[in-house]
Amino acid sequence: MSKSRTSLLNTVFRDLLLPGIIAAVLGVLIVYNLVKEEYDELQDVALMSKAQLILQVIEAHASAPDLPASVNLADMLAFEQVIITDDDERSIFWLLDAEAQVIAQSANADPALLPAQIDGLMTAQAHRIASATATGPEPLTVVVATPMSERNEAIRDVLLGVILGFGLLGMLGAIAAYRAIRRSAAVIADLSVEIATKDVHDLSPINRGNAFAEIEPAIDTVDTLMARLDAALTAERAFATNAAHELRTPVAICLAHVQRLKAKLADPATLGSAAEIEQGLKRLTRLIERLLQLSRVQSGLGSGATVTDIVPVIRLLLRELRDRVATPEMLEVAEPQSSWFSPVDPDAVGIILNNLFDNALKHASGTVPMVVDASQTGRIVISNDCAPLASADLRKISQRFVRNAPLSDGFGLGLSIVQELCVQSGTEFEITSPTPGQTSGFTAVLIFPLGENPAQSVTE
Repeated sequence: MSKSRTSLLNTVFRDLLLPGIIAAVLGVLIVYNLVKEEYDELQDVALMSKAQLILQVIEAHASAPDLPASVNLADMLAFEQVIITDDDERSIFWLLDAEAQVIAQSANADPALLPAQIDGLMTAQAHRIASATATGPEPLTVVVATPMSERNEAIRDVLLGVILGFGLLGMLGAIAAYRAIRRSAAVIADLSVEIATKDVHDLSPINRGNAFAEIEPAIDTVDTLMARLDAALTAERAFATNAAHELRTPVAICLAHVQRLKAKLADPATLGSAAEIEQGLKRLTRLIERLLQLSRVQSGLGSGATVTDIVPVIRLLLRELRDRVATPEMLEVAEPQSSWFSPVDPDAVGIILNNLFDNALKHASGTVPMVVDASQTGRIVISNDCAPLASADLRKISQRFVRNAPLSDGFGLGLSIVQELCVQSGTEFEITSPTPGQTSGFTAVLIFPLGENPAQSVTE
């Protein structure tokens, strides 16, 4: 079992998607680190400024004896109650003496938050802590702590916004890339379909209306190869047709001379030899006819350009068939009851039926008559009595130059010609042995494609 090929669309899209995801992740990380670093720096400066401001206010209060003594240092940050409604987000402070003993503190200050050693900026217990120490005979230290929750929330909001932005940008980019790649892949797929339609009956140049410039050289190469192949096939068909036509006349002349000679001979031995020569020439005539049919098949005879009534052709061939059987009792015919409008070329119908009739007459045996049933519209059943064929033999006899009996009088071309014409014209062709419901016999079934009556279509 052959391995399925990878889709161009999936391959290109996957190759673009993975680097895009990596770039988006790196972009989010870079933006996150830059924003966090700058925002932390800004908040740290504000926290240090707050500590310095509180320290300066306390020093000014201590150096100004005329200020009211009732000023409560614990209310230094009371203004935050108006600005920040959530108690867990407000700043707290401690005022320490030279021995690190608490002189004053915020009303909401938790002693457990005060670190034992303070040096500049530090983070402890989900708080950012800053300290400022006064210079003087009695150095005082102000320690200010602010919760990290608000800072972390801001960073998370920024990160979420960056992720959403990159996600939206990536989604739009992926959709645009997918549509562009899909359009390009569709052009290549259409070109593949166009090339796939080329066969021995159609080797015309490829339609490159929507092809990319990069594919043009490949199309030129394919067109050149098809043109050379078409020329070779045309020459081969012409040679076969011309050779067969050229042979018909001398063979007919030889046959006429042999028949005249046979009429004049009286010696039985010589007469027998002349009869053998006559049979050989007749066989050669049939072979030439088959070769002509084969050349027409190779030229794409099967499907006609228009829909025509094929019943007149069928009736004509049935009349000829009646003249070919030994006795009328050996043939049963059910003729068509109405017109059959089909796109199959009438000449192809004639070749198909003639070959099947020849095959039935040649291989019929016993006393059971040959049956041709064309009573159902579009369907013809041809059956004759003979020894049943094995399944392997049924598969072989439709191949070119294969005969069921090696010593038979046939050429192994009839059924292969029928098979090829049926494939070209879209006609269903089935052979079975023994005949359905019997223990012997051979049956061929033809089902022609049907179309509308051209006259009715024009009237409508």
